Amino acid sequence: MEPGTGRGNTTGTPPPPPHVTTPRLPPPPAIRAQDLSGSHDGVKVIRGIDLLIRPGEIFGLLGAPGTGKSTAIALLCTLIRPTAGSLWVAGHDVHTAPSSVRGSVGVVLQHPTLDLGLTVQENLHLHAALHGMPRRQAHRRITATLTLTGLLRRRHCPVRALAQATRRKLEITRALLHRPQVLLLDEPTHGLDPHDHQQVWQHVHHMHRTTGVTVLSTIRRPDEAHHCDRLAILQDGRTVTFHDPPPPPAHPGQDPSPPPAPTTPRLPTPVPRHRTGGEPTPKAHT
Repeated sequence: MEPGTGRGNTTGTPPPPPHVTTPRLPPPPAIRAQDLSGSHDGVKVIRGIDLLIRPGEIFGLLGAPGTGKSTAIALLCTLIRPTAGSLWVAGHDVHTAPSSVRGSVGVVLQHPTLDLGLTVQENLHLHAALHGMPRRQAHRRITATLTLTGLLRRRHCPVRALAQATRRKLEITRALLHRPQVLLLDEPTHGLDPHDHQQVWQHVHHMHRTTGVTVLSTIRRPDEAHHCDRLAILQDGRTVTFHDPPPPPAHPGQDPSPPPAPTTPRLPTPVPRHRTGGEPTPKAHT
């Protein structure tokens, strides 16, 4: 005890203050774009995109052919450098940390990129090697991922022998092999019949639920909007309006009503609504 105080503190230091709980900060956006612009082959395709996509949501970018959807994907995975504006992906600035961005995203192109002469497993091993993954780790992860997606029994099957929908599922599986934080899909159901179209979206939702990855998908058909948590409409290289998606169709094959088109295009501030929500070769005017 300190003499004459009756206290047990012999150091002379005051007692620690009561515990104060520090409020938990919300996670940073998975994708944040502000007045983003970009050109392809000298043509300005993206003229001012604003996006704020939260971690873990499925976000749709709806637009007709030629509105800049594929160019937007190329900007997000750093194949094209922005000409104006800011862009952050998975917490990384595409201007100052493009390699970090590339390691944080998985990409599925509109057109197939699998090597048809290789087996399922060989295609995945090639992808793992490109990401610098040790072979033993790659083998374990490939086995686990193929098991998760129901493709394990086809690991030694040549890709050319697979159905179109199965090839698309494999491309999505490959894009997630290095465990990215953001999955970029450029019209993942392009060229598929209605049955295969439904299979691919079921696969996207399954992988989203099991991995928690944030998904940004470009879509051309309004009847795909209900697969997304939130939706932005792309017009002439600009995001012109944001919507909650329409409800899913009441019966298979029935298209829900498309979101209304804006009468006067304007650039809104991308404030989140109440609902949560391979490396492409860029091509012009897609």
